[in-house]
Amino acid sequence: MAEVEIRRDGAVLTITLNRPDVLNALNGAAHTALRDALERAQEAEVRAVVLTGAGRGFCVGQDLQEFRSGVNDVADRLREQFNRHVLAIRALEKPVIAAVNGPAAGAGLSLALACDVRIAADEATFVPAFVGIGLVPDTGGTWLARRLLGAARAFEWLTTGRRLTAAEALQWGLVSEVVATADLAERAAEVAELFAAMPTRAVWETKRLLDAAETATFEQQLDAEAWAQAELVKTPDFTEGVAAFLEKRDAAFTGAPAERIHPVQLVVHDDLRRWRLTVALRWLLALPHVFVVGLWGYLVLPVAIVIWVMTLIRGQTPRGLHDWTSRFLRYWAHVTAYVWLVAEPFPGFRGWYGTYPVDLIIDPPRRQTRWKTLFRLPLAIPAYVLMAVLGTVLQIVAVISWFIALALGRVPKGMRDLMAYCLRYNAQTYAYLLLLTDRYPTLASGSGFQFEEG
Repeated sequence: MAEVEIRRDGAVLTITLNRPDVLNALNGAAHTALRDALERAQEAEVRAVVLTGAGRGFCVGQDLQEFRSGVNDVADRLREQFNRHVLAIRALEKPVIAAVNGPAAGAGLSLALACDVRIAADEATFVPAFVGIGLVPDTGGTWLARRLLGAARAFEWLTTGRRLTAAEALQWGLVSEVVATADLAERAAEVAELFAAMPTRAVWETKRLLDAAETATFEQQLDAEAWAQAELVKTPDFTEGVAAFLEKRDAAFTGAPAERIHPVQLVVHDDLRRWRLTVALRWLLALPHVFVVGLWGYLVLPVAIVIWVMTLIRGQTPRGLHDWTSRFLRYWAHVTAYVWLVAEPFPGFRGWYGTYPVDLIIDPPRRQTRWKTLFRLPLAIPAYVLMAVLGTVLQIVAVISWFIALALGRVPKGMRDLMAYCLRYNAQTYAYLLLLTDRYPTLASGSGFQFEEG
């Protein structure tokens, strides 16, 4: 019996936690299976996901039987297991519907709260269950509950461990509807099919913007919305939606992304303003990032060799290695943009997409031609030479921009755009070298650019 069952009906993928004898508590094998299921949910053919449990329970969190040998590694277990699940759900570029068929407790409750929509059976219950055994809520429970309920109610609920019925959860706004237990699967499928028929990119951008709003200022949120809108008007779904509206018919959305010339795209939504103090101290402030990006770069080299061998054998880069290397390249782009004044904010250290005004969109792994993989290094020599030239141009323009920014508190748009052009070409070259794509970097100014002025 599989620990997690996966079923796909059209564009809807249903993930069922399948340990009904222990109310779907997750052990090591179940964690691995759930991780694999969420990776499969990333497939372009999937446009909505349902997460539910087998039997009479949704999920009661960690299987405590695995703690009989000790709990010294609990932090590592959380980071490698439950935390990865909720991060994957929030990063999944499509809606996730939790069909809560029974008790959702502990980290299982957090799994439900991490989903975009929750539908509960009338027999479902919601129990924090942490403080009762001397622990704090984990798996994002504090962040998720506070976002859904507000600080005061979340504190009262999480500390007392109060057991909420489905009706109470509906009243509190934790779930969007309650149905009879016998009707839950059918209703969850209906809601998932409704979302699957929507313009998937617009749904994802809405999800991303709502998450970003937790920490963004109003001005930053306005900029993020403007950037998303600029992206979405290029999609086939926008064209179809406008045509359907004018022709007074139902739209037939496909969820297809905007067509891009190159699979590595630079996104710039920067307002050109620079704070004089951080400009003056820019290279000193950037030292921690320079150290981290250098250390990460050393780790990338052996990984790139592994990717090269596996791509030769399989004809495609493994998804996990592709994503890890993409994060490095995105982090490198964030740091480079900060150091050379292409953007102003101090970047984070993790290379997540959507966290910096100058960002990289990197397509998922695709099939790569084996002969291009075999001869990747010699093929890349012309691009590498040109990258070195453009890197020098970037640095010269950045030094000039440094003096201008000190004087005016902003950088000229033309100079910022030229630096972004050089950065984009260099990112595409590194992506080619690191086997994130077999598409050769291009000098075409319209390839791989999105600009949105703040």
